[in-house]
Amino acid sequence: MAQTILIIDDDIDTLKLVGIMLERKGFRILASTTGEKGLALAQKETPDLILLDIMIPDISGFDIARKIRSNPQTESIPIIMFTARSQVDDKVEGLEAGADAYITKPARPRELFAQVNSILKRSPQRTSVPEAASPKKGKLIGVTSSKGGIGVSTLATNLAIDIREQSGKSTILSDFRPGQGTISMDLDVQNTSGLIKLLEESGDISTLLPNMILEHKTGIKTLLSPYQPMDAKYITYADRFQELARELRTQAEYIVLDLGPSLTPITTSVLPVCDRILICLEPSPANVIQTRIMFQDLINSGIGEGRIITVLINRQRSGVQLSWEQAENQLERKIDQIFTPVPELAFQAAATKTPMIQRADQDSMTVQQFHDLAKMILD
Repeated sequence: MAQTILIIDDDIDTLKLVGIMLERKGFRILASTTGEKGLALAQKETPDLILLDIMIPDISGFDIARKIRSNPQTESIPIIMFTARSQVDDKVEGLEAGADAYITKPARPRELFAQVNSILKRSPQRTSVPEAASPKKGKLIGVTSSKGGIGVSTLATNLAIDIREQSGKSTILSDFRPGQGTISMDLDVQNTSGLIKLLEESGDISTLLPNMILEHKTGIKTLLSPYQPMDAKYITYADRFQELARELRTQAEYIVLDLGPSLTPITTSVLPVCDRILICLEPSPANVIQTRIMFQDLINSGIGEGRIITVLINRQRSGVQLSWEQAENQLERKIDQIFTPVPELAFQAAATKTPMIQRADQDSMTVQQFHDLAKMILD
């Protein structure tokens, strides 16, 4: 069945030209010259991708993107901003509104086809399911970094708890790091056999999963990896982890995944199905370079910049580290959130097996920084 692309653009010539080019490539084309009709088509038809202009008379493209992202029926549809506006501020606003990519008109057909094919290749394929039978779908948040030792697990744990506390909605914390998971030790969770059973069983994950998810005293639910090194053999189960990630979305409103460092087979398999991706880095010149390369690898793989949140984590009070501005300049990308060093709090949290977000003074800077990060995901 041909994949469907919805074009929302008030320029009739663009609609005709781009529509014909894409039809010749085998796509089914829907078109709208207004924002209201475009939003209605997006909800009714759930296209595989949307090409969206910014300068729409009745509703701006930025607002259309925000409405698409805020609607559970359309929030996962990839969006390419396709517009004549080429200012950096326009691109940033488009990506922040939820676009996966931003192409400036006039674009060469090869560039447009490459972006379309790349994003469609990495986006989950949709099947036609009656609305009444469609399962609920939570928001999937992947947390990763270009190297280990930055604090990805700590960030994922405290973020999941804060999302649960701020939203009041069900939240699952899981670490897709068999043989390397430390969250179970940090949260004093003794039973980590559920994840391995899900990987080993040949049955349908959807029937097995609910019984493997555990309630935790912090208010979140957990599905955690064992920390025995021999269980690292499961890192080759990339397809099974992607299937698990998709199914977790039916079990809670928010799912936070600790994917660990680097673009492992598991991470590469799971990131394309994540709604938001948190890339963590430390303010060292070497790690900034690694992270910049990682960003480019993700973009080249078809993951749009609009899904990515950049988090700078300071773990040491050191004058040799880069400042926020220096890290941002060398990264060549905006840093969305920064965490200041709190070594004493981190030590106390580890010693008492109490997450920092619950151990710290609720008026502290650390708590506020987690609130700010959670708000980016909840908005």
